[in-house]
Amino acid sequence: MKKLLVVVLVALLAAFSGCCNDSGKVVLYPNEGGKTIAEFGGVKLSEKYMKAYADNLNDYLKARYNTPERKEELMTKITEGELVAMKAIKDGALNDPILLSQVKNTIARYYSGTKMKVQIEESLKISEDEMKKYYEENKNSFNTPEKVKASHILIKITDSRDKEAAKKLAEKVAEEAEKSAKDMGSFAKLAEKYSEDEGSKKRGGDLGYFERTEEGGKMVQEFSDGAFALQNVGDISKPVESQFGFHVIKLTGKKDKIEKTFEDVKANIENTLKTEKRKTAYNDMIENYKKELGFKFDKEAALAIEISVSENAKNASENFDKQQQQRAKLQKPLFTKEQLEQLKKQQEEIQKNGGEPAEQNQNVKIKLGKPIKKQ
Repeated sequence: MKKLLVVVLVALLAAFSGCCNDSGKVVLYPNEGGKTIAEFGGVKLSEKYMKAYADNLNDYLKARYNTPERKEELMTKITEGELVAMKAIKDGALNDPILLSQVKNTIARYYSGTKMKVQIEESLKISEDEMKKYYEENKNSFNTPEKVKASHILIKITDSRDKEAAKKLAEKVAEEAEKSAKDMGSFAKLAEKYSEDEGSKKRGGDLGYFERTEEGGKMVQEFSDGAFALQNVGDISKPVESQFGFHVIKLTGKKDKIEKTFEDVKANIENTLKTEKRKTAYNDMIENYKKELGFKFDKEAALAIEISVSENAKNASENFDKQQQQRAKLQKPLFTKEQLEQLKKQQEEIQKNGGEPAEQNQNVKIKLGKPIKKQ
């Protein structure tokens, strides 16, 4: 019965929305088109009107009531809804501002979801030139730069080890790495033994994938050049000098640059541009309606309208706000904004140095949202 009550309510609203004849006058009960299905109060419901009404129901209801017995039940309820609508109108139902606002709201939602939507979609014409312009301006966002994956062993220049000594040690490590290159895991063992990059040595010197420094990569230029100079996976470099010391680099992976043509991304570009235009098209249409109909809005008077709220609803709203505030406290971020900025800078230094933070950042370590001095 609940489903049928829904049908009756829909019938009531449909009767209010009605249709217009050639003169523009609203006709709540059109009687043109085929046989007369029902008549009451001096009006007739035509076969065409009833079919249009039934066709607009959701598929579940149409499937549910598409047998002779159930179809009769459905049509009876629709006509009864129309009957109730007429009685309601005769008794002044449309003088009730609450009902009238609901009816107009239903009409507005229907219109914005049908005619306005169609007009907006038809206006979303994207030219080939627009798409090509977008492609040229955003080409880099469609392409994936070449990347390499590398491991390294860092030998630092320290107070007790000058540049020459560091270089000789790095050359020795490189020779050992070359000799044992065919042994799986040998480079990782050498990294654990010799590398002074505390961040990456625990991972066998692994630094993951990165792009060239000049293409946005985070490695220092010398390290990037040295890694990308290696030709084949498994190749090991001679010592590469950077501001952090000497690196012995092993190439462990490669990803070729992916360049997408205009045709490859044309459909995506069209959708993107349509989405951008769709955002403003509705508002533009509303502004046009305002001009067409001489729209005026008294903001001061509108804000002065008091909205009555029951005590239960008010309490429920306040309790909801309190719960949200409590949940926000429980979900308080581990890091402050300032600490996140500091952590970000540290991570950039780690990547540039293959995992080892710059000396000036080594005195502070962020943990669980608090700066804790190293012991």
